[in-house]
Amino acid sequence: MPTARDDWQRNVWALALIVFTAFVGFQFFSPFLPLYVHELGVTDPSRIAIWSGVLLAVTPAVSGLLGPLWGALADRVGRKLMMVRSLVAFVVIIAAMGLVTSVYQLLIARVLQGVFAGFSVFAMALASVSCPRDKVPVAIGRVQSAQLLSVAVGPAAGGYVASHWGIRAAFFVTAGMCALSLLGLILLFTEARPSASGAAAEKPERLPLAQMFRIPHFAAVLGLLFLAQYIDRSLALMVPLKVAHLPGIERVAATSGLIISVAAVCATISAGLAGRLGLRWPLGWLLLVGCLGGGIPCALMAWSDGWLSLLLLRCASALCLGGSLTLAYSLGGQIVPSASRGSAFGWLALSVQVGTAVSPLATGALAAVTLPGAFLFDGALAWVAGGLLFFGARGLLARRD
Repeated sequence: MPTARDDWQRNVWALALIVFTAFVGFQFFSPFLPLYVHELGVTDPSRIAIWSGVLLAVTPAVSGLLGPLWGALADRVGRKLMMVRSLVAFVVIIAAMGLVTSVYQLLIARVLQGVFAGFSVFAMALASVSCPRDKVPVAIGRVQSAQLLSVAVGPAAGGYVASHWGIRAAFFVTAGMCALSLLGLILLFTEARPSASGAAAEKPERLPLAQMFRIPHFAAVLGLLFLAQYIDRSLALMVPLKVAHLPGIERVAATSGLIISVAAVCATISAGLAGRLGLRWPLGWLLLVGCLGGGIPCALMAWSDGWLSLLLLRCASALCLGGSLTLAYSLGGQIVPSASRGSAFGWLALSVQVGTAVSPLATGALAAVTLPGAFLFDGALAWVAGGLLFFGARGLLARRD
C-alpha cells in the first residue's frame, strides 16, 4: 500500500505519462506543416518555406510572451487547473486546424494555440513542487525525458497516419491524444505538496521580472535555458540539411528521421540520467561538464562525411546536452521561492520559447551562407553556456539545494 512518502513518485510518473501522451500528439502534425501549407493552396516553394517558418515560430513566440502571466495566475488558482485549461483549448484548436481551408485560418489557429499554451511550463512547475526539494532534479528529469522521448515516437506515427488518411487526420489524432492526456491529468494527478518536503504553506506571490532578476543567478539560468534550447532546435533543423549534402544518400527523409529518432532516445537517457546524478553531484557542475563536452561533437558535425559518423556525433551531442534543460530548470527551481515557482517558471519558459522561435530563423539564415559554420556556431554556443556558468554564475556550481 503506497505511503504518503510514495505519493510524489506516483504523481511525477503520472505527470510524465500525461506529458508524453500530449507531446506525441504534437509530433503527429508539426513535422508536416510544410506539406499542409501546400495542401492549403500555397504552391511557390519560397512562400511555403516562409509560411512554414512563420507557423512554426508564432506559437512558441506568443506562448513565451504570455508565459509569465499564466505562470503568475497558476500560483494563485493552481497549476493543475492551468494545465487543464491548456489541454481543453488544445483539443478544440488543434481539431479546428484539421478543418481550416486557408493558410490564414491556420495562422489564426496557431496564434490561438500560443495564447492558451504553457502546458509544458506548468508540467515542469508541478514536477518541481510535487516532490521533496532534494528530489526536484529527478522529477524534472522524468518529465523532461517523457517530452524528449515523444520526438522519437511521434513523427513516425504521424507520418503513418498522414500517408494513409491524410494530413488533416493527423490533427484530429493529436486532438484526441490531448483529450486522453486531459483525462489522465484529471484522474491520475493529485496536486498536493508532499509532507516529506517539509515545506510550510507559503502565500502565492507574483514576482515581476525586475524582482526575479534580484534573485542571485536567475538571469544566468535564463541565459542557459535560451542557449540550450537554441542549440537543440538548431541541430534538429541542420541534420536534414547535412544529410541532403552527404554523398550517396538516396533516402534523405528516412536517414534524417533515423538520426533524429536515435538522438531523441539518447537525449531522453541524458535527461533521466541528469536527474539521477543531480541527487549525488551539484547540478551546476553536471551542466558545465555537459556543455563543454557537448560543444565538441556539435562542432565536429561540420566535417562529417557520412551518415554513420553524423549519427554517432549527433548521439554524442544528445548524450552531453540532452540533460541541459533538465539541469537548468532544476537550478531555477532551487533558487526561487516555492510559492512563486509558477511565476518563475513562466519567465524561465519565456527564455526557452524565445530560443524556440529564434533558433530556426537564425540557423536557417546562417546555414544558407555556410552549413559547416552553423555547426561550429552551435559548438561555440555550448562553450559560451559553459563559460556563462563558470565565470558568471560560480555560485550555482556548488549549490546542492
